[in-house]
Amino acid sequence: MDNQFVEIGFIHRTHGVNGEFQISWNNDFYFEQQDLESVFLLIEGIPVPFFVESLRSRGEDKAIIKLDDVNCIEAAEEFVGLKLLLPKGEVDEDDELTLEKLVGYTVVTETLGAIGAITAVEEYSMNTVFEIRHTSGKSIMIPAADDLIVEVDEETRTVTMEVPEGLIDVYLEE
Repeated sequence: MDNQFVEIGFIHRTHGVNGEFQISWNNDFYFEQQDLESVFLLIEGIPVPFFVESLRSRGEDKAIIKLDDVNCIEAAEEFVGLKLLLPKGEVDEDDELTLEKLVGYTVVTETLGAIGAITAVEEYSMNTVFEIRHTSGKSIMIPAADDLIVEVDEETRTVTMEVPEGLIDVYLEE
């Protein structure tokens, strides 16, 4: 996918028998803010445009969508799992840096140096954690608490953190 498009969600599953889909929005996209007349589906790496016939909200992160020319469940099943895209200029992008936007950033501590790259941000019982691919190749988790984050440098894509002593060692022991 080239940089002219922004992924706004994906087709989760079919809905009913008339060619409707249940879609899941990306965390940073809220369709209430958008007037969706059309969307692009990423089919075999190519953005293909479709007109939106109808769109109904199903909570904050899901919706039911009906696209023109998709009129039966058999046709709809072929689209399950595809990404929904919009041209960059049509998306009200929020420039605020969120935890989800830190995926790919390198975590650094003052005592240990570079720990590894953030691969995911997960929510566990009201606690948000960074899942990090450690430089050793192992997966570790560090709380994404404000008081542990010292600095975020967007230019170098690093997050400086104060990691509790011994936390990383727990993941590296065998």
